Formats: sequence, structure tokens, C-alpha cells
Amino acid sequence: MGRKDLIKIENTFLTEEQVNQLSLYAPQATVNRIDNYDVVGKSRPSLPDRIDNVLVCPNSNCISHAEPVSSSFAVKKRTDDIALKCKYCEKEFSHYVVLAN
Repeated sequence: MGRKDLIKIENTFLTEEQVNQLSLYAPQATVNRIDNYDVVGKSRPSLPDRIDNVLVCPNSNCISHAEPVSSSFAVKKRTDDIALKCKYCEKEFSHYVVLAN
């Protein structure tokens, strides 16, 4: 039998973009929208093409650390991993490296 975790966020509903960003952390997740104790919607996050303004580039020489620019990563699905490519330094990282940063 598998394991389940629960994250409860009160008084807000996630946008589709926010739900899709969750796929980096939990690719098999199901997001339930609950209103007045009833499940009114379910969705599965899909991997977005790009993630902006959320992550920080792990390359210490990246211009995004010195200039007032918003982070931006292209998302590429690999057979056994997810790769994130920084828009500014154009370096590609495993999503585990970027998330740990």
C-alpha cells in the first residue's frame, strides 16, 4: 500500500499555474478543491513548459543573482529526471539541485 501526504491551504484556491508547479515536488499528486467540506474538483498537475519567479538558479555566477531580474527556467522531462534550464546562464540542472538551492 502506498503512502499519502496532505497539505491543507485555507482561504485560497490555487491557480492552474500554481497547481502545475507542484508537479516538480510531487509528480503523482492529486489536488482536491474543497468547498464547505465537499470535494468540488480534482486535478492532476502537469509539468509546465516554464517556471518563472519561483526558483533560484544554483549557479553562483548567474546574472540573476546580481541583477534585479525574475528567475525563469525552461522545464524538460527526461526519462528518469526533470531538467531545468536557466534563462540567463543557460545552464541545465536536475530539478533536485534547483529545489535544494
